[in-house]
Amino acid sequence: MAMHLLSSVALIGALLAAPEVEPISERLRGQEAEVLQGLDAVILTQINGLFGSELLPVANGGPVEAGLYAIVSAQQLLIFDQKISDLEGGVLPAGPASRECKSGCRDMLWDGFRNGWLQLTEETQTFSVELPTRVMIAAEASVPAYTVVEIAYAAAETRLGGLTPDLSLLINGGNSGLRTRPFYLLPPGGLRVSPGDNVLGLRVTLGANESFAIDAAHPRFAPEVSGTGWKQLAAELAKIKKTWPNKGVLIIDVGKDASIGDVVNTMLAGQKHFENFVLTEGLPVRWG
Repeated sequence: MAMHLLSSVALIGALLAAPEVEPISERLRGQEAEVLQGLDAVILTQINGLFGSELLPVANGGPVEAGLYAIVSAQQLLIFDQKISDLEGGVLPAGPASRECKSGCRDMLWDGFRNGWLQLTEETQTFSVELPTRVMIAAEASVPAYTVVEIAYAAAETRLGGLTPDLSLLINGGNSGLRTRPFYLLPPGGLRVSPGDNVLGLRVTLGANESFAIDAAHPRFAPEVSGTGWKQLAAELAKIKKTWPNKGVLIIDVGKDASIGDVVNTMLAGQKHFENFVLTEGLPVRWG
């Protein structure tokens, strides 16, 4: 596809840059919504060309917004319509880590996302609109989750000005079309918390074949719980919420065996009780 996504941001920019001295009107809001619907179509066309949107994780979520996006199939990684790398079974090829990437992401990811942000910056400056703050990752459900985590770190760390973007997964919303699921990342190197931080540090560690283990950084948390299947996970999380009702953050440790589809199923299992999901691959949350 010849059309670069940020053509969509350029279209939004053209609309917003049109002569208009009043606050944004309902008409202009409608035009912007139409452009974003066009953005959905652009992304879906690319996804369907690579692996088919039916192979995205299936879940409910929020609307698609303008921003930088990546598509990850079992065979390729694209940023916008630019191919960054071939993949084998959703796994990135071996390569040196970038010296600039605190999380240890590979050179090719650092370079690819830095170029993506630069292109985005140039287009938004041309049309005098704000730089979008969202990164969206559309990954085939079978792709190893650790691949997506590394990609997300690279996308976050390369944003110009050192500002952290809003991260989300692109998912198949059924009749609702393409939707988004927001997530966060643990800081590179992990996180240290103290009693005054009022943090539980609840973590679900994913294994193969829908297996899971639940623990937490807080010393008063009950012994580790383990099990298999998303229904059991939902039940265990509901029990934990009753004991810790004011905690709304769930860390998902993707491990080496979970797919991004497993991550989305974990979000669905916890969505009634937890508002924020934080992804990591083995980084610790230390107490004290």
